[in-house]
Amino acid sequence: MAKRKEVTEEELAKHSTEEDCWIVMHDLVFDVKSFLNEHPGGGDIILTYAGKDCTQDFEDIAHSDAARDQCNKLLVGYMAGAPEEAATKMMPTKAEVGGGGGAGGMLPVIVMILIAVIGYFVMNMGRH
Repeated sequence: MAKRKEVTEEELAKHSTEEDCWIVMHDLVFDVKSFLNEHPGGGDIILTYAGKDCTQDFEDIAHSDAARDQCNKLLVGYMAGAPEEAATKMMPTKAEVGGGGGAGGMLPVIVMILIAVIGYFVMNMGRH
């Protein structure tokens, strides 16, 4: 990997097109231009964050550790003013950001199944 550079907000904002697309996650700067056509959700979703920080939205989706490893391959810098470890750290794993254990990612699915089952029984109660 090439040496990481310190990136200012102003410089980041210049990389906001399909031809030159950088994003920030966890104070790390990624050049994602080459990944736009490969992203499973399509390149347009990434382009909405071009030249911006998308940490929260990335984490809200609960991306896998494989996705995080892919990010590390695109790492080019760190944000100016970030903690010192940003100059050498890699993208955190799901466990490191609190999404690694338990059924936390499955909770919405479990809740929806429970609602569907309860609804089924309620709807069919009067038929017997």
